[in-house]
Amino acid sequence: MSRKQLVLLFLCNIHPLMLGNGLLPLLPVYSARLGATAVSSGLLLSVTYMALVAGSLAAGWLSSRFGRRPLVCILSSGSVVPVIWLMGRVSDPLQLMALTAFAWCMGGMGLATLSILAGLFAEKHERGRVFGILAMAQGVGAVVGGLSIGAVADRWGYSGLFLFLAVTGISTPTLSLFLQDKPSVPRRAPTDQRVASPFGPPFYLVLLATGITGVLSAAGRLAASLAMDDLKFPSLAITSTAAIAGVLSLILAPLVGRLSDRFNRKLLLALCYVAGACGLVVLSASLALWQFWLAVSLLSLQSYAGAGLGSALITDLVPADAVDKGLSLFSAVPYIGNIAGFAVTGMLIKGVGMNAALLICSALGAAAIVVLALVRQRPALAPA
Repeated sequence: MSRKQLVLLFLCNIHPLMLGNGLLPLLPVYSARLGATAVSSGLLLSVTYMALVAGSLAAGWLSSRFGRRPLVCILSSGSVVPVIWLMGRVSDPLQLMALTAFAWCMGGMGLATLSILAGLFAEKHERGRVFGILAMAQGVGAVVGGLSIGAVADRWGYSGLFLFLAVTGISTPTLSLFLQDKPSVPRRAPTDQRVASPFGPPFYLVLLATGITGVLSAAGRLAASLAMDDLKFPSLAITSTAAIAGVLSLILAPLVGRLSDRFNRKLLLALCYVAGACGLVVLSASLALWQFWLAVSLLSLQSYAGAGLGSALITDLVPADAVDKGLSLFSAVPYIGNIAGFAVTGMLIKGVGMNAALLICSALGAAAIVVLALVRQRPALAPA
């Protein structure tokens, strides 16, 4: 992959990830101020992640059917700008839910398309490095979003915050104008049996493990926001957790990606799952700000470094002519886990309390490791 293309992919990822990482901790708080309960806040986030799933899957379909991936990035990111502005002018949780769902759908489409472009351009020997660098963009987005979004909300309120996010959002469609596209690998002839199902059991096991950890991540995100709001932390403190987590991922995501090009990707991915489970345990006992920082940092190691490792592993496992569909499915699966996680965590918090809910969800890390252990990695099939 050329350096210019990698830099553009990195920069195009930053604002959507800044929006997602920096704004997401405030969405339950914002919806609560509009009249939402803990359960309905969880429902808001579940609907938001349903939209992410739809956008991610649509990216794979558009990529394989039409190509024109830079155009998809331009249209998806450009359409978010006015919607983000409108989010600061809603008067009830339902309006917020509808607008957030649209913004996250387009964001999911754009991010999945960027991932597909990375998979198409990255050579096998550099996949861990490339996806590790792109995972580092999540850290940059988290740092910038965590330091700016909460401060803007505290100073100018939510209407000023969403205006700020809309104006800065113009950067992504502008940068997308300079992205290069690459023709998809031609599909195999219909007589080839592999056309009907290009993905084998290892692929689906990785998806299952990823979905399980998506539930774990959602539990941490929702619980951290609600717990910090209950403890009367200001908006800047709530979003600072994303910034601290982002700093950690800036260091570890590219390092883990490079290591995965030399060592076992599965083992490194399993260690990320362990970090996520430990994050929930720490979160269950958190009262001070530094404790929340530690908990969310551990969760981010699973989310950020794990996403880069998983993308590289998926690209290894699938045939070259199915990379677009494989990566779009992989992009969607964590969000499916998040959907279940937000809904279930909200109900668990109401039923058994915050601490018990987090400890229950932490056990999912062990389940994901068991599933991942069943994966038997084989080289991706070359196109005919």
